[in-house]
Amino acid sequence: MATKVAEKAKATEKAKASSVRQLRRQATDLLRQLSPERLQVAIEFLAFLREREEWEATWDILSDPKMMAMIRKAEERWRKHGKEAFLPWEEVKKALR
Repeated sequence: MATKVAEKAKATEKAKASSVRQLRRQATDLLRQLSPERLQVAIEFLAFLREREEWEATWDILSDPKMMAMIRKAEERWRKHGKEAFLPWEEVKKALR
C-alpha cells in the first residue's frame, strides 16, 4: 500500500515538473517576442510576483501557531546547544530520498 502511494506521488510530481517545463517554455517564447521596453516591464512584473509569493509563504508561516511554536523551540535549542543539536542539511536531504 505504501509503495503504491509513493509511486502515485512520484507520478504526480513528474506530471507537475512536465507542466512547469511547458509553462516556462511558453513564457520564454512570449518574452522573446517582446520589444526591449515591454521586456523590461515583464521583468519588473515577474520580480513583483516572485516577491509576492515569498511574502505569502512568510505570512503562511507567521500565521500558523504550530509552525511558530516549532520555530521558537528550534531557536531556543540553537541558543542552548548550537549547531551540534541539529542535523546538517545534506543529511536531511539524504534521509528524504
